[in-house]
Amino acid sequence: MVGDKLRAEREKQGLTVKDIEKGTSIRALYIECIEKGDYEQLPGEVYTKGFIRNYANYLKLNATELVRAFVAERHPEKAAAASAAQAAKTPAAPAEPNTTAAPAQQVRAAGKSQQAAGTPAAPAEAENVNNPSAAPQKKTQRPATPVHREQKIQKPAPALGSFSASQAGGSNRSKFVLLAVVLIVVVGAAAYLLGSSSSETPAAAPQQTQQQAAAPQKTYDGVEVTGKFSDDCWIEVKADGKVIYEGTLKKGDSMDWKGQENVTVRAGNAGAVEFTVNGKALGKAGKEGQVANKTFTKDAN
Repeated sequence: MVGDKLRAEREKQGLTVKDIEKGTSIRALYIECIEKGDYEQLPGEVYTKGFIRNYANYLKLNATELVRAFVAERHPEKAAAASAAQAAKTPAAPAEPNTTAAPAQQVRAAGKSQQAAGTPAAPAEAENVNNPSAAPQKKTQRPATPVHREQKIQKPAPALGSFSASQAGGSNRSKFVLLAVVLIVVVGAAAYLLGSSSSETPAAAPQQTQQQAAAPQKTYDGVEVTGKFSDDCWIEVKADGKVIYEGTLKKGDSMDWKGQENVTVRAGNAGAVEFTVNGKALGKAGKEGQVANKTFTKDAN
């Protein structure tokens, strides 16, 4: 059991529960519950994982293996499913190549290549020997091809001759006139835009100055702390030394606390809460599963 391993290592190092509480900021009550395996008395599974991880790191044990052992202890069916999935991902041994079929395939391939190489030559020789008139027939068919090519080349000639030089000159003049008109329009539009932008620039500066001067700045007479939660987190909040809140906040919750001199927040899952103090965002309190204590004062946050 995870608790037995932690307790045995703690006693081996000569440490007490109070020593672990002082070194990890985990309550002695929670440490005793972990060592006994009484997880029902702890805030939740997420926080229990963080407690076990911090406890193991303090004892210099393998925290990852202990957290996995805790999950397997709490959810044996999930551990079995994970083992089955890992076994399914293991690749099978490659099949041995079938060498017996290679000679037959090589013989068939050789036969096909010989057939492909010998088939065209045999009929050609038979035609030349048995039918001497075949050669003159081929010679009479060859002159038809050049005549047909000359007719295809001569077809575009009438289309090229029909386009006169006067038409080419008129087309070039039309293009020049159109290009000149486009340039005039573009230059005129650019001049108009430059003139309008230069006339509006001086008026915009006073408006921006007035808006900046009108923005009020909030003043704080104490310490105002806002916590926003991205996951479940157990916290304890003290204002000027008095406990004003203790409980578990859910994902998406947000809560405000105020003190005159200071506000102290103890979070069981530091990676799930972001703090804003007197309007200044300070980001997350720590890593996921980490126990963190944060104290905020009105003078220095």
